[in-house]
Amino acid sequence: MPFISEKLGQFTYFAQQVGETVWRGKNVLDFGGNIGNILRDPNCTIDEERYWCIDVVKESVEQGRARYPASHWLFYNRFCFFFNPHGVPGLPLPKLDMRFDYIVAYSVFTNTPPSDMLDMIRQLKDLLGRHGTLAFTFIDPFYVSWPGRCEWNNFRWRLEKEIESEKAKGRIPKIDKMGLVGKTEGARWLMLVNGEDLYIETEASRDYEAQTQRTCHVFHTEEYVRSLLPQAMILPPATDEMQHCCLIRNE
Repeated sequence: MPFISEKLGQFTYFAQQVGETVWRGKNVLDFGGNIGNILRDPNCTIDEERYWCIDVVKESVEQGRARYPASHWLFYNRFCFFFNPHGVPGLPLPKLDMRFDYIVAYSVFTNTPPSDMLDMIRQLKDLLGRHGTLAFTFIDPFYVSWPGRCEWNNFRWRLEKEIESEKAKGRIPKIDKMGLVGKTEGARWLMLVNGEDLYIETEASRDYEAQTQRTCHVFHTEEYVRSLLPQAMILPPATDEMQHCCLIRNE
């Protein structure tokens, strides 16, 4: 089943993080934008004809194009665990003769290992216009996003959600949540595959057949992202989200 998202709030989140709410007259690239949910945000000020979306889910690109025909839609046939398991590993971004004031990526690099993340960030930075800004999200596994409402850190929260999801499907999850939590201590980054396979600071995961690929959640600590991208500004989660924001400005 193709992944189609109906989540709202992306524009509000990024507008707060970059410090500007009026994006009219700006060229915007939504990397991994699915069906263009950022345009559906009630607070959105993006001009439809100045909006570009690149996504690895062909069906979402087609639906987005049908909803917003004045915008620009590009299918990116790059491999991505679960989202595009038959895609081409390492495929370069589609050619664009456009430079962008804002490039945003919401919950994209939360599903890709660091080598893919850095490769795509490098390519996206090349598409920034003068004084353009690249803003993308990441999830720190040890950050407690909703203190007072939930005292679990983000990694434990994800494990609980995976267990709930499996039970809702009538399955008995084989997830040793406390054992997995204990293994993450001191990790700079980690990857949770299919809710139960944990890889710590390694991209050397076992091969998964396309039909067995359910979820891939990648977590980076704030300190690790700073070490990878020392020129970036790292901001804490906003608008009641669990995701940190990384800003790279083309000065």
